[in-house]
Amino acid sequence: MRRLAAAVSVITCADEQQWFGLTATAVTSLCVEPASIIVCINIASSVLPALNGSRRFCVNLLTTEQHSISSNFGGRLKGAERFSEGHWELDKGGVPYLVGAQANLFCELDNSIAYGTHLIVIGLVTQVHCAEAVAPLIYQNGSYAGTAPLAASF
Repeated sequence: MRRLAAAVSVITCADEQQWFGLTATAVTSLCVEPASIIVCINIASSVLPALNGSRRFCVNLLTTEQHSISSNFGGRLKGAERFSEGHWELDKGGVPYLVGAQANLFCELDNSIAYGTHLIVIGLVTQVHCAEAVAPLIYQNGSYAGTAPLAASF
């Protein structure tokens, strides 16, 4: 699986008193109609009770300059400390999101399916914020990377 390059996202949600988040690379679009996304989350994650309670979350797609935020949410920091880096705001529904992310996909929890050690979460995308510049953070073979356009060879 280390050879499967993937965009890096931070999944965030909140309950009435606390913000929660985790780094994820098992994130992919599901379909356009309805606009939806799949996020795979370990069933031991502290995010799941808040996500199941609020039924709202944000997929924050990180830029190459936000790799330390990925590390923070990947386990380097715990709890509310994870939100100590970056500019975080709340949307109208009370979901924290990273201002300046590659994109923010605001979602409502539509369905979830247990599989092995993970919960496959299907989110209906209700709103999207996109940065103008395209510089996604990629994780491959245990390291962070960026992308570059390929030279046309035809």
